[in-house]
Amino acid sequence: MANILIYSNNPQLTAQWTHALIAEYNVSMLHSIRSEYTADAVIFDAKKLDDDASLLSVFANKKARFLVMGSDWPENKQIEVLINGAAGYCEQSEASELLTRAVACILAGDIWIRRALVPKVIGVLTSARRTQLTPSTIDTELKLKQLASLSAREVEVANMIRQGESNKRIAFAMNISERTVKAHLSSIFRKLNVDDRLRLAILLKEIDQYHRGMS
Repeated sequence: MANILIYSNNPQLTAQWTHALIAEYNVSMLHSIRSEYTADAVIFDAKKLDDDASLLSVFANKKARFLVMGSDWPENKQIEVLINGAAGYCEQSEASELLTRAVACILAGDIWIRRALVPKVIGVLTSARRTQLTPSTIDTELKLKQLASLSAREVEVANMIRQGESNKRIAFAMNISERTVKAHLSSIFRKLNVDDRLRLAILLKEIDQYHRGMS
């Protein structure tokens, strides 16, 4: 059973989130985000970020997946937490209905975010990487070799991920089960050395830009 920590000063929200998750996960409070802790996922109250923007840096911790819970947060803030390493954003008003699904999603290595925001996040991250990295520091040839190691079905799944499709829609389009889609994704992530579908989409976009630059 996965260990979930809740990082919030709001007792009402903490009780609500605990109630939603306790049947499927080990749930406890996280009192200090900057101290040592062990968790599979952290439910992160966005109010903490509103009070202290420097907390964005904690999302770089690869040992846990972070789901930020906000109240009518603007798109730019949702994008900001994702480009800093959070695994998802969920509205507090939707928590009772969607929180369990959101946590399962990020624990599976996926990103939980409104589909309409995916292209914007990819665009921001790709632009940032392009300004930070020069062609000589990007091992594009290695990435191309890794891409060539994908099977035809894996390439098909990867391309649909780049288009922002869900596992359910991919399964329907390819006439396979969602379990098979997840198996393909696990293999793709391993072969391309990426953590989740968002990073996969970014990698594929960078490779597309490389090809356009060569043509």
